[in-house]
Amino acid sequence: MQITRKINVDIKRTVENSVVGREEFHFYVDELTQNGIMPTYAGESDEKYAFEDMNDEFFEYLERKAAENGIYIRLVFACRIDSGENGAVFDLEYGKSKETFTTDERDRILEFEFADFGVKVQNGTVTFGTTVEGGCAQTPYFAEFGSDKANEEFLSLENPLNRRVISIMEKMIFSDGL
Repeated sequence: MQITRKINVDIKRTVENSVVGREEFHFYVDELTQNGIMPTYAGESDEKYAFEDMNDEFFEYLERKAAENGIYIRLVFACRIDSGENGAVFDLEYGKSKETFTTDERDRILEFEFADFGVKVQNGTVTFGTTVEGGCAQTPYFAEFGSDKANEEFLSLENPLNRRVISIMEKMIFSDGL
C-alpha cells in the first residue's frame, strides 16, 4: 500500500468534496509548519479563514500553503460507537456519506473515541495520515500512516480500520493521477 504519491491534486475540488457543508468539523483543512504542526490552533497562522470564507482568496491561500510546508485536508471522521470482546464498531463520515465499520481484529486496532483522517498535500505530493495530539497543551500535528510518530496500532497499515479509511480517501481526492 502506497502512502505517499506524487500527483496533480485539485485542492479546491478536494476540499469542497471533503467539507460538503459540514461546519461542525473543525479539522477540515489547515496549514502545516515544517515539522507538521498545525499553527492555526496555536494562533500563529499568518491568515485565518472560517468555513464561510471558502472563496477565491481562501483557495489561493491553500494553494500557496500547499507549495510551502503543506496543508492538511480532513477527509474522514471516525467515531467509535461500540466495543466488546470480539471487536469494535466505528461510524465513518466522509463527503456526504456515513458508514458503519466493524472489525474483529482487536489485536490490530487502537480503540479511540473519535479521530480524523486525511491527507497532507505539499508540492503535488499527497501523504495519507491523520492528526495526532502533541501532548498536554500541544497543538495537533500530522502523522503519516506507517510512521512511528504515535501509537503503532493507530498508524499501522495492518490496522483494518486504516486500510478502509485509506480506500475511502483515495476516492475523495480529485486529481489527474490517483
